[in-house]
Amino acid sequence: MAENDNSTEEFSFTAFSNLPFYRQVNARLLDLAEVGRQRRIIDLGCGTGGVTKLILERLQSAKETVIFAVDHSASALRDAVSELGGRKDAVVRFVQSPVQNLKTAINGDVDAVVYCNSIHYVPDKQSLLAQIRDKLSPNGILAINTSFFEGSHPPSSEEFFRRWLMRSLRILKREHGMMPDASQKVESRQHLTAVEYETLLEESGFRIVKSEVTDIDGPESGWYHISGFRDWIEGVLPGVPLDTGRQALQKGLHQVFEERGIETIPRRWLSISAARA
Repeated sequence: MAENDNSTEEFSFTAFSNLPFYRQVNARLLDLAEVGRQRRIIDLGCGTGGVTKLILERLQSAKETVIFAVDHSASALRDAVSELGGRKDAVVRFVQSPVQNLKTAINGDVDAVVYCNSIHYVPDKQSLLAQIRDKLSPNGILAINTSFFEGSHPPSSEEFFRRWLMRSLRILKREHGMMPDASQKVESRQHLTAVEYETLLEESGFRIVKSEVTDIDGPESGWYHISGFRDWIEGVLPGVPLDTGRQALQKGLHQVFEERGIETIPRRWLSISAARA
């Protein structure tokens, strides 16, 4: 069933992206890529502007810099404009466009492209990377990270996820009288390994500068907001109405955190900075 614009926004990634630990993850990526020395920067898939704001904080000479904040969502860009549009010390140009249309969305070369926790959504990654490479100036930098790759779940977290799903399914059945419908399961996205991402970048004309996999402790608030993310709900509870799925997942999550007496659950993040070869 199609969701209206308000429903789609309600189950978006926005709440999670504003959490302090998520800002720290992206701040680390910008450090790896030394973002701030460049003069023309693309924040690809900028959402409501959280990473754009982090970039602004790192600029050495803001008056000489242009940041292109690109996103497909008009509502997300409106929020970003509201948050950042008043800045007078740097030029932020907001561009509504799918990331796959980067070649035509931005005129001219840029010095850096930042793409945070979104590349796993792109079916044809090689085509997008080719567009990014063509958009970068010689030795320009691409910085990407993702928490959705093969190996993102540390072994220590597997029992937690199993208990969380079981609790959520019981709540769903007991309180809502329903169970997931396997026939409506969204086709799983292909998760690449860290090495496969590095190889893909090299085959697309990049030179790996830095690559790291880091265990990040996600607090209950982070997983709580993930439980309200459309893609997460549809992935683990296919066929269940989004609002019902969110309620079951969030309630099950709290029960497992409380039972185990824990405050965080780790997840691995892959961060890579690569230069145009």
